[in-house]
Amino acid sequence: MIVIFDVDGVLIDVSKSYHYSIKDTVDFFSKKDHNIEDLLDIKLSFGINNDWDASLAGILYALSNKDLQTFKNIFKPYSTKLEDFYRFAKEYDIKLPDYKELVEYFENKYRQHRDKESLIIPHEILAAVREKSDVMGVITGRPFLDLDYTFKLFDLYKYFDLIITEDDIPQPHLRKPSSYPMKLFFKKFEYKNPTYYIGDTLADYLMVYNYNKEEGKNVEFILLENNHNSNLPSKIKVKDPQKLLEVIR
Repeated sequence: MIVIFDVDGVLIDVSKSYHYSIKDTVDFFSKKDHNIEDLLDIKLSFGINNDWDASLAGILYALSNKDLQTFKNIFKPYSTKLEDFYRFAKEYDIKLPDYKELVEYFENKYRQHRDKESLIIPHEILAAVREKSDVMGVITGRPFLDLDYTFKLFDLYKYFDLIITEDDIPQPHLRKPSSYPMKLFFKKFEYKNPTYYIGDTLADYLMVYNYNKEEGKNVEFILLENNHNSNLPSKIKVKDPQKLLEVIR
């Protein structure tokens, strides 16, 4: 059995770290104060897995001077590729920051907030899943340095055989929801049934869907439910991490 985890929103509660960093970044570059729930709505509605990109989308919203629903309607055709974010900005006469500058600012803010993170899935659950599994892994959109700090802080490395991070993805279009991160995982370990991926976002769900469709496999997606994702069309949904032990078998 193979069990693969997402990190943010699955292993780690990032509501006071990455989410705050998105708001800080959008507020700084737009010079406006925004409701964090609106910014998360944009991120989650469009399945924007990378929080640098989610910040960029938030800046587009902030500088569009549109209400949230109007912005979502007009942004939708531009929402799947980073280069289309910039095309949207050009067409709507919005000046965006340099991407590297945005990333640097975001990461500085994240380093200020990262000690507010907490573990969602307790060690005893991870240890029990580890005992059941032939292979345990991680596929995350986190940069390695961010992951490394958190995994050392919470002593998580001991559970996992392979970790795929943002640093392993050569181009933005190959991030989740692309199947590429999962294909990369199975270059290192041979696919076997059953395989589970535990995620919490549309991007996670679509990565698994795309991988199964392209490769003819049957990775089971397990949705770790929260207040933002109950509408995702996952066959397996779990609210209490303890319940993972009932569905992973």
